[in-house]
Amino acid sequence: MTRSHALAAAAFAGALLVPFVVRSDYTLQVLFRLFLFSALGLAWNLVGGYAGQLSLGHSAYFGAGAYGLALSTRLGLPAWPSVGVGILVAMLFALVIGGVSFRLRGPYFALATIACAEILRLSAKNLTGLTGGDVGAAVPALFSGQVVRSFYWSAVLLASLAAAATLAVTRSRFGYYLMAIREDEDTALSVGIDTAKTKLAALLISAALTAVAGSLYASLFLYIVPDQVFGLDISNEVAIVAMLGGVGTIAGPIVGALILETASELFKNVFLEAHLLIYGGLLVFVVLFLPDGIVGTIVRRRTLARRRAKPPRAPDHAAA
Repeated sequence: MTRSHALAAAAFAGALLVPFVVRSDYTLQVLFRLFLFSALGLAWNLVGGYAGQLSLGHSAYFGAGAYGLALSTRLGLPAWPSVGVGILVAMLFALVIGGVSFRLRGPYFALATIACAEILRLSAKNLTGLTGGDVGAAVPALFSGQVVRSFYWSAVLLASLAAAATLAVTRSRFGYYLMAIREDEDTALSVGIDTAKTKLAALLISAALTAVAGSLYASLFLYIVPDQVFGLDISNEVAIVAMLGGVGTIAGPIVGALILETASELFKNVFLEAHLLIYGGLLVFVVLFLPDGIVGTIVRRRTLARRRAKPPRAPDHAAA
């Protein structure tokens, strides 16, 4: 095992042991949210970081997972198979949304994803016979007994799964295709990469992971409304988590979630109504001074320092 693998394994084992040390349900809920948004940031990173497609409509898949769980159990399906239904619904939405929005580029693509998520939110608000509208829908509990502890462990496992999936993608031909599309889509097309299918495949994986996170989130609170799970706040926070830590990296979304969720919770408790101003100031600082994100900036500076420290290679006259 490499040093990075050993560190990742140690971090995973340490995260699993946290509930045996931390007894406060409130603290475990904060940590649940931290790992949940780490998973969401990693899922978004497949599309927004490696493929370079700025999706601002991931709440569509988050809400699909939440409502898939709620409505399937209402029809008599057990809770855990209903999570699978939510995944299938989210992937179906991804096929439709990706088929429409991937024809566009740049800000037009971002606006299209926002529009698709808003269509789903408004549909959920108005289909009162199906979703309950603004009144909302009850969601079954996926766990019993030590509920908060079980949800925390599930979020840790989901974040680990998302990180493993990202690592597998980045080391495959599929991952190189995504990065080629990010750097120059026209050049990728010219060398034979099917950019539409490649981006859509990344979106399907991302949607599946996001739907699982939506199901866990909904089941923890046992009740959902359209504005809560289909709202733009979810989409924006997921994207900001990845961009704050560093897009196109595995550690970036995890670091971004750690900083964003911790700062948000601390500012909310200490500064009350002023926490949103401080929260916004933190984001502006990172955007202005760390445009590659925290992890991205560190990696770039280390790479530059390594290149400067490496002496130029002397020509081999004998071989010539």
